[in-house]
Amino acid sequence: MKKIPLFLSAAVLLTGLSLAAAADDPLVPLSYLNGTYSQSLLSQAQQRIDTSTQAVYDRVVQNTGTSGGSSGLADDRYKLGDAITLSTGSGVMLLSGQASIRFASGAVVDVTAGTTVTSGSALTARHRYLAAENTTAVLSVTSDTAVVSLEGKTSLSASTSTDYNALADALAQMGLFAGTGTAYGSGYDLEVAPTRVEGVIMFLRLIGEEKAAQSFTGACPFSDVPDWAQRYVAYAYAKGYTAGVGPDAAGNPVFGTQRLIGAPEYVTFLLRALGYTDTGASPDFTWQTALSKAAEFGVLTQGEAQYFGGSASFLRAQVAYLSYFALDARMADGSATLAERLIASGALDKTTVDQARGAVTVARIS
Repeated sequence: MKKIPLFLSAAVLLTGLSLAAAADDPLVPLSYLNGTYSQSLLSQAQQRIDTSTQAVYDRVVQNTGTSGGSSGLADDRYKLGDAITLSTGSGVMLLSGQASIRFASGAVVDVTAGTTVTSGSALTARHRYLAAENTTAVLSVTSDTAVVSLEGKTSLSASTSTDYNALADALAQMGLFAGTGTAYGSGYDLEVAPTRVEGVIMFLRLIGEEKAAQSFTGACPFSDVPDWAQRYVAYAYAKGYTAGVGPDAAGNPVFGTQRLIGAPEYVTFLLRALGYTDTGASPDFTWQTALSKAAEFGVLTQGEAQYFGGSASFLRAQVAYLSYFALDARMADGSATLAERLIASGALDKTTVDQARGAVTVARIS
């Protein structure tokens, strides 16, 4: 990685002007070139950097603002293997997830760090990169999902990997998936691991009781539940759907709000939503056997049980995947699918469900 003078390199990259060309003009005094002209050039470059970058930094770092801002940078969601080609002068910022960049010749500049990067380098999140003169660079997404902000002339070569973004979009359209408030990537935070409280909220949506939870007025017995989640947790506790994780050091009962959950824990929620039990003298499953039993019950494919039971990361992207395809699973009593049950209860609108699901072409892991 080579350190470069940030303002000067930006001036050359962004303005396309050349001091050498001006020096050949005898009507331009050398003192002007070395003084007023060069200072003006650097000022223009700095202004361009500030304009292009500040809105995104404000939005990402402070979590405020709207997509794109006044800079021309526009964020979108991408999936594993998607390749984005950047031409000379194009800019990119990785907001979430992982990606690398390759180029055969020319240079790519990390404007934030003031350095050039080597081909094949992983991008640093929230750094702004520019393709230099005579450079064609290809950004490749290396995580299941990513949020990337682009500026300038770019083109996309889409991969055929699992499109978790499309599944999240469909769930959101049906009212079964909501964002976290993050100001980019539709707020989905698919690159973040799910928490215990998020699992409970998804469970309540999948059994059609979110509205009942939102209007619940009972007290929440746990000391670690934030205000926005108290009604959900209090309702789930009162209904016997969930319990706490024990007292804290001070003896206060805690729910474990920020504890991360993995695939077995989330599939436990799904099986409960489908009417299977994990309590009593003769339970249908335990959380330790949730994945294998889900495959046995036809809720998961064998490939999914192996995939989620392996070393694969479990993020909100995978929550969207499991939740979406659980809609096709039949209830434990065989009476209907989960989607049909939710439509019959009025929790979901059939027209909305048909429209949302009709746009999805994602194949299951087999």
